[in-house]
Amino acid sequence: MIRLFSLEGNKLYDWTLETGKFTVGRSTQGDLVISDSTVSRQHAEIEIVDENSIKLTDLGSHNGTTVNGYAIPDSAELHNADIISFGRVEFKLVIGEEEEPKSGTFSVAESDDDMKNATVLPIKEALQPLPAEIIDNPRVFQAISEMGRMLILPGSGEEMFDKALELLQGAIPTERVAVLLSQPGGQELSLAASRLSGRRPSGSFTISRTIVRELLNQKNAILISDPEADSRFAKQKSIVGSGIRSAMAVPLFDQEEVLGVLYVDTTNPLHRYTEDFLRVTATFGNILAAKITNHNLLKERQAKQVLEAELKVASQIQNQLLPAKLLDIENYSLSAFQAQCKAVGGDLYDVAELHDGRVLFLLADVSGKGMGAALLMSNVLAAFRIMYAAKDFCLLEAISQISRQLLKFSRPGDFVTLFICVLCPRTNTLQYINAGHNPPMVVRSDGKVEDLEASGVPIGTFDIPGWKEDIVEFGVGDLLFMFTDGISEATDEDGQMYEEERLQRFLLDSRDRSPRELTKAVLDEVNDFRGGAPQSDDITMIVLRRDR
Repeated sequence: MIRLFSLEGNKLYDWTLETGKFTVGRSTQGDLVISDSTVSRQHAEIEIVDENSIKLTDLGSHNGTTVNGYAIPDSAELHNADIISFGRVEFKLVIGEEEEPKSGTFSVAESDDDMKNATVLPIKEALQPLPAEIIDNPRVFQAISEMGRMLILPGSGEEMFDKALELLQGAIPTERVAVLLSQPGGQELSLAASRLSGRRPSGSFTISRTIVRELLNQKNAILISDPEADSRFAKQKSIVGSGIRSAMAVPLFDQEEVLGVLYVDTTNPLHRYTEDFLRVTATFGNILAAKITNHNLLKERQAKQVLEAELKVASQIQNQLLPAKLLDIENYSLSAFQAQCKAVGGDLYDVAELHDGRVLFLLADVSGKGMGAALLMSNVLAAFRIMYAAKDFCLLEAISQISRQLLKFSRPGDFVTLFICVLCPRTNTLQYINAGHNPPMVVRSDGKVEDLEASGVPIGTFDIPGWKEDIVEFGVGDLLFMFTDGISEATDEDGQMYEEERLQRFLLDSRDRSPRELTKAVLDEVNDFRGGAPQSDDITMIVLRRDR
């Protein structure tokens, strides 16, 4: 197979040729028509005898014909991989099956050579306004305009990079172009996308570590106009051995951060890059950096939206785990309230009637905050509900068993403080265990206050039986206030805590209110105390009063 295809230009050409003679030119009467003003109507002739005998003859064209950068006076023999120019339109000749480019790879070569033969521009200087003669070039202007439009168009990262490289190839003569992205830590690069002569991918890239440091650390743009004359590249097979005649690399720079590198090279000896080419490449790199930043911000926003949606569902599930309706207890009134400081939290409460008619109250605070605490809270609540659904429910047995399970299957440092009690409405007695929780307050009708102090450690801390049951009696007008430390440890704008002593005084002053009124009054009191300070922890309350 003999294939002739264009390497660049606004219009791509790709012909498969058999044996015979073919005229090349702008005339539509010819065999191979090239629509470009620099191509003569009858520009050249290609004669193919077989794959080993191909002759190119210039037909007196106005702008000449070149092979591998050298003008042919009359005719020349063609060989595989030759670069042919008709006027300013370049083609590559491929004889036989051309090996498909393999997936691009990138490596960094160690080099101690200096950069005395390279042109180095600070990126801010390289991003100065382009000269009028460059902007007036239709190909450059169109490519930059398309890059600008790309800023607001959606698309995947792969599509974004491939489109940017395609546009850059349309603006300047290139053989290979690539986008290399910075890795965490900022000193390593990885190949994100590449193109070869209008196609992708482009094979392998090797760049000197000196260049990488210059790009990433100094934020400088680099121009190599003649690698063979540059001491750094003189012994690098990756550059000189591949026939590269000119190369450029610019940092993808945005908001003081180097996001990656835009790399360009060419093997055509006629294409010696200048500072103007470097400025065009830097302009493309700057737009691409802005697009990368926007793309990353969009991904972060989408991820945040997904997370917020998941948290909303989790919050709904967690709320549904709490009692939908409180029990009606003869001779007693009851209220409960919970306000989480985040979408989900680690406070829990429960109210349930046992098989023997007694009423169970559970109030707990799981260590930590957020999703982890919420998951642990859900497990603890589910475990307790299984336990007190049994006919022979026992406070000590429930606490001990769930503590062992928590210690065995949770992370080190996970624990739960809780207050659990069982009210017998017939005898007006309350049997309870306080496992390292804030002492609930029994406010008597005569103004006395009793703290139901901890009788053991939080569950999930030690594999030892460390709790004991206590009993308290209720008189008419007495109330029990159960709470989590989101109340007592609420802080104001000066960092001062509300504290339990203040809560106790407020409860004494408000003891004649109904449980519902009291929960609202406590919440208003704590919010007034905080002022402009944010809620820093979950707030949970259960208020039980004996009415008669």
